[in-house]
Amino acid sequence: MTNLTNPIAVQLAASVVIYSRHEAGLSGDGAGFWSNSAGWTALEDATLFTPQQSLDFGLPLGAHPDVCWLPGAEAARVTLVDQIKAELRNDGFDVAQAPDGRWYSADEQDRDEVMAGEYHTESLAWRDLAESRRHVLEDAALAHDGVFTAVAPSAHLAQQYRHGSADSVTILHTAAHEGAEYQLRVCGAGNAAYFEWTDELGDPVGVVFEEVDFDHIEATLAPAAREGTAPM
Repeated sequence: MTNLTNPIAVQLAASVVIYSRHEAGLSGDGAGFWSNSAGWTALEDATLFTPQQSLDFGLPLGAHPDVCWLPGAEAARVTLVDQIKAELRNDGFDVAQAPDGRWYSADEQDRDEVMAGEYHTESLAWRDLAESRRHVLEDAALAHDGVFTAVAPSAHLAQQYRHGSADSVTILHTAAHEGAEYQLRVCGAGNAAYFEWTDELGDPVGVVFEEVDFDHIEATLAPAAREGTAPM
């Protein structure tokens, strides 16, 4: 994704930057990268730090809690994601969050009526939309393949669904197995969040895990009784 024949891209890939998704959203143009001279800006104007500097220096004071150090290659991916989203929006398509809390792709006139689909993360909805509007991206010289992933960590989904405590729970998916129904849930908050399956009685089964591939979601279902408790 990063063109390593470009000297600037090579320098970026060897660097880390400071990034805030919150600031990028406020700007509306992806200006979520930190510049020591200009504040929040686009990636091309961001201050590049060495990995060692990221260990020695602190993050901007008073910044949103989501501010973090981001490897240069990941920063390039984030920027490409924002470009793809902008091109799709310019073509009249977007991703909407329905009242059930899930994200769906839709054109603008249907945003208030979007209630169908099986998307579990914002990235999955964007990926589906990018695939269906491939010609829009090709016209803009953008390639979406590999940018939006079906793999989601539990901490990311817990944040997306605004989990605020260890007792927070969101049901993500229901699956049938050997005549019984099971629910995939994301539980907890922050780095202590985890995925688990529960049976029809609400009892946890199988093992807990911290990452799920929504393209192969039911492969994680192992309906055996689980001993012990969830990780703290």
